[in-house]
Amino acid sequence: MPITLNDLAQIPELRSRVIAGGRGGNKLVSWAHVCELPDPSEWLGKGDVLMTTGIGIPVDASQQASYIQRLHAGGVAGMMIGDNMKAPACLDALIKEAENLGFPVLMTEYGVPFSAVTKAVMEAYKQLEYARSTAITKIYETARLSIQGIGLPQLLKSLGSDVGAVLHLVDPETLRPWMAGLRELPDSHREVLLLRPRSVRSTPIIQRCAVEAGETVLMSVPSYRGGLLAAHSAEALDYGLLHHIVAVIGIELERLKVERETKLRLGSELIDDLLHKRVLPRQAQSRLEASGADVEHLRMAVCEGAMISVKEIDLALVRQGFELIIRAQGEEIIFLCWDDVSLERLQSTLNVLIGVSDIFDYLDDFTNALREARLALAHATTSMPLSFYSDAGVSAPWLPQNLHDATEAFHKVLGGLAEYDKAQHTPLVHTLRTFLENNRSWVNTALKLHIHKQTLVYRVRRIEDITGRSLDSTDDVSILWFALKAADLAGALAKRTSGSMVSAQAEENYKTVG
Repeated sequence: MPITLNDLAQIPELRSRVIAGGRGGNKLVSWAHVCELPDPSEWLGKGDVLMTTGIGIPVDASQQASYIQRLHAGGVAGMMIGDNMKAPACLDALIKEAENLGFPVLMTEYGVPFSAVTKAVMEAYKQLEYARSTAITKIYETARLSIQGIGLPQLLKSLGSDVGAVLHLVDPETLRPWMAGLRELPDSHREVLLLRPRSVRSTPIIQRCAVEAGETVLMSVPSYRGGLLAAHSAEALDYGLLHHIVAVIGIELERLKVERETKLRLGSELIDDLLHKRVLPRQAQSRLEASGADVEHLRMAVCEGAMISVKEIDLALVRQGFELIIRAQGEEIIFLCWDDVSLERLQSTLNVLIGVSDIFDYLDDFTNALREARLALAHATTSMPLSFYSDAGVSAPWLPQNLHDATEAFHKVLGGLAEYDKAQHTPLVHTLRTFLENNRSWVNTALKLHIHKQTLVYRVRRIEDITGRSLDSTDDVSILWFALKAADLAGALAKRTSGSMVSAQAEENYKTVG
């Protein structure tokens, strides 16, 4: 431990006694130096102890007071005067001013060499340096264990033990745990830390806050989404050791980042393989279980990719402490889940609409499960943001209630048009969708499809002829629109994401049959 003036006074062989300013005796001593000049404050710095035979101490009372005032103002930790040496016979003014300022003054017996005091200070710092070196060794031994996968919570606990502090890794803004499973800051600490000036909240430097019977030191931790280390101790913390700890934590966070990225990639590939039936049921079960899935309670869910990203979902998973298998596909985000409670927490965190399939009956039925999830999503509303396929129709009874109904609705209304497209290689269903999505605007639809307006007129007339529905009738428009939605829900059509140029032969087909 660092040595203080009081500690020096307690060392028997130094035979020193406090004669004034004892209340300041707990100041740490950084060095002890002899100086006999009239103003030692010019040569000694903060934490230094002045050792003197008394040659430089003035005789005049007012000058003695000024002498002490200069030493105190310069940050000198205290002074030791050799007894029966060169000091003035009367030191009353010096002692009085030192007592007023709480500036420690010690009297050292004549036979004690000042070098013994210097050696005592040096020895104390040797012990401190040894303890510090031992702590650094412990820190990097803990770092070695972290590479073996002891986990972030245990890593923080072990590092805190290494330096005698309680460590918290928190979000810089909310001061909540950086991830699920980490220790929460005590409410009393969090309230104090949140009151620190906002201008320094994100500053990547050391920041000290007095909290209860100790201090909390805040240090920014470099990571892929930011972090703040809050180290609390009743004793003064060694900032150098904390820098080592931040480096170790930063390495662990990078390891977690790579681990998360690998897990996301493998999960995305797994969903793609399952949807395209590239794996047998037994292989599917093995890969799902390796990903942590409970295959007995497996569901497929879907949400709109425009509303949320895979990165945001993964961040929510880390903070909430549960797992999903995720894939971004087109305008959707698809995920496999096996815990309804976790799914509810995820929806609440992300605040998006999510459609959820029934629990899988067979592990080769992923395509059908995706259709169920899409139909459930179509029934999701702000009042029922998490919609299950088994509950479809509760909030939107005008939509198909199941996949069979969706398929039937499509075939009854648009089956003939789809067959015509297939036989003639024409995009009439796509044209209908684009026309309705653009609120039946001739100009906007033609621009979207990259065709002439007159060509669009030919197409719309042909659509009306084949379906027997008029696009000037609100009733017919509604029926056609819901039929398209039913097709999407049932997966009966491959929805086009953009307009395309139609071949000259196809355009001739329109004019010929028109």
